[in-house]
Amino acid sequence: MKITALARLGLITLMVGTLAACSGDNGSDGSPGATGAQGPAGPAGPPGKDAGTGPVTLASNSAPVTEAATAAWAALAPQVTVQSVTIASPPVVNFTVITAAGNPVVGLGNTSQSATATVPGYANLSFALAKLVPGTGTAPSRWVSYIVTTVPTKNATTGAITASVPTRPTTDNTGTLVDHGDGTYTYTFYRDITKAKDDVAAATLTAPNVAADLDDLTFDPTLVHRVSIQLSGNAPGTGTNTPNAVQVTPGVLLANPANAIYDFTPATGAAVTASGRDIASTQKCNDCHQNLGGFPTASAEASDATFHGGNRNKVEYCVVCHTEQRKYGRTEAVVLADGNYDGLSTYRINGLAVGKLAPHIHKIHMSEFLLKAGYNYGGVRYEEACKFPQDIRNCTKCHDGTAGAASATAQGDNWKNVPNRSACGACHDGINFATGGGETLNGAFPGHVGGAKADDSQCALCHDATTIAVNHIPVTPPNPTNSLLLGGTNSNTNAAWIASNTSNVPAGAIKVTYEINSVSKNASNQPVMVFRMLQNGVATPFNTFATATPNPATGQKEIWDNFMGAPSVYFVFAVPQDGIAAPADFNASVSSYLRSLWNGTATGTGAGTLTGPDANGFYTATLTGITIPASAVMLTGGMGYSYNVKSTLPLTQTNLSNYPVTAATGSGLTAGMPNATGGLIVVAPDQQKVASGYTGRRAIVEDARCNKCHQELGVFTEDNFHAGQRNDGTTCSWCHNPNRTSSGWSADSTSFVHAIHAAAKRGMDFTWHASSTTDGFWKIGYPGILNKCETCHLPGTYDFSAAASAGALPNRLYRTVATGIFSSTASALSLFAFSPYITLDTDYGSGFSYNAGTQVITAAAGTTLVNSPIATACFACHDSTVAQAHMRANGGSLYAGRTAALATTEQCTICHLSGQIADIKAMHAK
Repeated sequence: MKITALARLGLITLMVGTLAACSGDNGSDGSPGATGAQGPAGPAGPPGKDAGTGPVTLASNSAPVTEAATAAWAALAPQVTVQSVTIASPPVVNFTVITAAGNPVVGLGNTSQSATATVPGYANLSFALAKLVPGTGTAPSRWVSYIVTTVPTKNATTGAITASVPTRPTTDNTGTLVDHGDGTYTYTFYRDITKAKDDVAAATLTAPNVAADLDDLTFDPTLVHRVSIQLSGNAPGTGTNTPNAVQVTPGVLLANPANAIYDFTPATGAAVTASGRDIASTQKCNDCHQNLGGFPTASAEASDATFHGGNRNKVEYCVVCHTEQRKYGRTEAVVLADGNYDGLSTYRINGLAVGKLAPHIHKIHMSEFLLKAGYNYGGVRYEEACKFPQDIRNCTKCHDGTAGAASATAQGDNWKNVPNRSACGACHDGINFATGGGETLNGAFPGHVGGAKADDSQCALCHDATTIAVNHIPVTPPNPTNSLLLGGTNSNTNAAWIASNTSNVPAGAIKVTYEINSVSKNASNQPVMVFRMLQNGVATPFNTFATATPNPATGQKEIWDNFMGAPSVYFVFAVPQDGIAAPADFNASVSSYLRSLWNGTATGTGAGTLTGPDANGFYTATLTGITIPASAVMLTGGMGYSYNVKSTLPLTQTNLSNYPVTAATGSGLTAGMPNATGGLIVVAPDQQKVASGYTGRRAIVEDARCNKCHQELGVFTEDNFHAGQRNDGTTCSWCHNPNRTSSGWSADSTSFVHAIHAAAKRGMDFTWHASSTTDGFWKIGYPGILNKCETCHLPGTYDFSAAASAGALPNRLYRTVATGIFSSTASALSLFAFSPYITLDTDYGSGFSYNAGTQVITAAAGTTLVNSPIATACFACHDSTVAQAHMRANGGSLYAGRTAALATTEQCTICHLSGQIADIKAMHAK
């Protein structure tokens, strides 16, 4: 949304919205898309806050539009509940509508009738109705919509009537509504679903309109049926919510539309609590999307994953329209000579509906990993629709059949228990089930080994639940560019297969966890950590180096049998910088590779001792190569983090036949290291603890929030970062601190995490680590609501209302963006990756450094370029020239010389703190 600050105060207009990523079906394939955003809502109080206990009465759409009425509509948070449904001829639905405070909502009967409509329709309500047809044999059950005929229309000039014709599943809003005046309503459908089959059979159809594609429309009162209600749209009298559907006043949208779902059996009239086909929960969708479908009032950059105008927000609703019936009237997709599609229309592939919910959603999330290109489903290009923020094989991210789990559904395990051509073929799109030809996803077999299949009755004969589960274990393969391989150049990646510890793991895989008992300084001011390591929850002692038997896979002695490599013990703290005696951000660290401590080869600042275990299995690591200065603050210790394949190979299991270990073939290997590739890493969660006598860095984010989308931070689709070993979002700031810079961009976590997720909002491509002009972070799509900051941040941290965050403000460090020289003679690739905000061939000088061995602090040159702390976060999303000017005008620094920047003071908090005129939280409300 666009927020305009008060002009009389001279504040500059800013966009405080968002981004997102994966666009869905917006109605362009024939389904009725909901009304999109037509204008900003007027001022209103918090949604759902209504005065008194009496009914909330809505205005008529023929009455004069008032600001109070539209504000009340925009702020309404209605709750719709179906009480009963009866079907004798047209279905009759009894339902209630109340506010969040429990007050009845009265006056939803506004109708609109355009010049081409034969009957009026209810402007804010729509209804759908479908039956659940049981599967036969091993084939799955399916929803079949009865609402598959159009409402007659007329010619606005001649009055000629166009009769009703069959169509793809739609909704019903032209029936009769009775408002009982107490928040209860009765709606009688326009369509008589008991005659749906006859109505379609009576129609004269020509190809590609085929009645059979609308499935069996027989009304069977013994089957489970589902009614859905959608309450949404513009305030009465605004937009096209007028008696004649002609807009006079810009639309004011209901910001919190309501969807109601009601399952029942018509023969008895009884409600059904378990439909028999609950495959995925909306809660699972909202782990990433926050609000499935987005919000009607959000801008595209705030919520690019919005579909149907943000008005359809329950997956239980999606299934009643996105059925196999969506192939009605569609021709088979055109396949080009190269096997791809022509990019014009892919509504029907191999005789199956692509718009059915399972293939539609699977293809969106499969995206770049689809074998075929040239998809076009209502403008959605599946192969470029989104980047799924974790391994696509992790089916349980969306489908959870775990008994007792909060987001589990009764049929959540259907992904492995009920295989079928539609759902499976959506990802495995190289297979042509109609002919048995094509190719499998990994190219291992030509086509479908089982041959041509005209139905789903035999799928489970070969693809049993166990086989499917094994083949969908999310395991990231070794990076082929890792430097242990011949020609490989990347040491900071994975040379092994990687599995998440929070999802399915391969048979025989061991889950390793770390436990830190204490972090402290000894009498010599050396950092000390007391810890132990566990295998499958059991504390497991290390081998004794002197008597250890070399691992047969590496020929080296290792801390555990059947493992190679190790984690590191890590310590971070802050020392004085830029005149700040106690910085609120880390700027110093020291670590030691545990394997080197264990075998006595640790040197330099990583030198130390390892003793233990004690009676409880705890070891004590002491780093003797450094002393922690008296000026240090926030001393914190952690375990994990190793990921350099040559010098600090991560802890890797070596005895699994499916993940073989082979000798390294790369050059420049490190003597005494495992120097082997392969094996399996089951990601061990990093652990941390603040040292005794110290106060830790303020909490800002929460790892669990990161992993709602990422499942396991660091293991990202078929790629990963830091080999999955730096996997705790709360410790990214240990390395990605204010002094870290890359290619003229700040590599501080405050900066780059925002910039990556805000790709759709930014005006300037974020080219840090870009590998080409066509591939980079600017292509990352955010699937949620970007300005819903608490998706990632702990409450009170992003707006400084939390005491710790407010207290840190005076001591936050300026973020370095440029040091040294960016040469214009560098390769074209490097020139592209450079930040556009720096000047080539200019010497910006050296940055801040701290030598942990000597305790020597080297101040940064005054010519280095920096961003001020608050501006860093804001600029990552709000990078327009207007926004930059606003920040600079109010004391912020962006790509300013350090000396000049430190002489100014950010004034952001005057207006943007909690309760102020431009409260950060209020400005980032949806």
